[in-house]
Amino acid sequence: MLSMTTSKLVKTIIFIVLLIAASCYLGNICHQIGQLGDTIFSPSMDTLHPFLWLLLALALVAITAGLVAALVRPLWICFVAFALSSLAVLFIWGINLIGIVLAVLYLLAGLLYSQGVAKGLNERINFSVRPIKDNQTILLIVLIIAACACFYSGYAAQIENEGFTTPPFVIDMVTGMAEGQMEELTDLTPEEKEQATAEFREQFERQVEDWIKPYQQLIPIGIAVMLLSILMTIFSLISWLPTLILTAIFAILAVFHVTKVVTETQEVKRLTID
Repeated sequence: MLSMTTSKLVKTIIFIVLLIAASCYLGNICHQIGQLGDTIFSPSMDTLHPFLWLLLALALVAITAGLVAALVRPLWICFVAFALSSLAVLFIWGINLIGIVLAVLYLLAGLLYSQGVAKGLNERINFSVRPIKDNQTILLIVLIIAACACFYSGYAAQIENEGFTTPPFVIDMVTGMAEGQMEELTDLTPEEKEQATAEFREQFERQVEDWIKPYQQLIPIGIAVMLLSILMTIFSLISWLPTLILTAIFAILAVFHVTKVVTETQEVKRLTID
């Protein structure tokens, strides 16, 4: 009996550690996204990679959270697991107002998620991943909001310290159009055209920054909202993937006797006409 209890305790700790590790990885990716700043305007793989890792991190948290919510009992241990995860993520995000708010939101979402999964599983006759799928939405939405909030925080700090910089690809595009018009001016020498292009580029960049300067603090908010919209769209398309992976994991755990199916007989009382 003691060995069975010890084995169950070890497995529970492993699942909790996996959740904390996945949460820390997600927190680290969110921190990296917060450091992107105005490089987000550069259409390159270096900019795209953090968001690809973000999708992976979200999937890992969804999977490990599903394991904890479905298998770890009693329920208060699930609450402890999410509390430890939120604390670990808080230290990665930084102990500041935004970090604390995001960690608290993550904790509340985790508590609602684990409670919803437990309730859904108790109401079903046979085990199913359906309650996990039905309750994961709020958790992942909060984590996506956290990623966008980290980007906003980092970009807003950069603009406050350095000011807004016009995206290079915008300058290159407009300068290229100006160069095309200058090619038609045959009375200019190549040196004169090059000098005129450089002057136009500098003047255009200065005008854009002067025009945007009064509104530059609103730019991080706008970009963060656009990111939120894009990530929510992607999430809606692939939200089925974590539960599909969980289905396979539960089957593998059963094969290796990490889990087992327990049949319970319960007395049910119903009110009928006498």
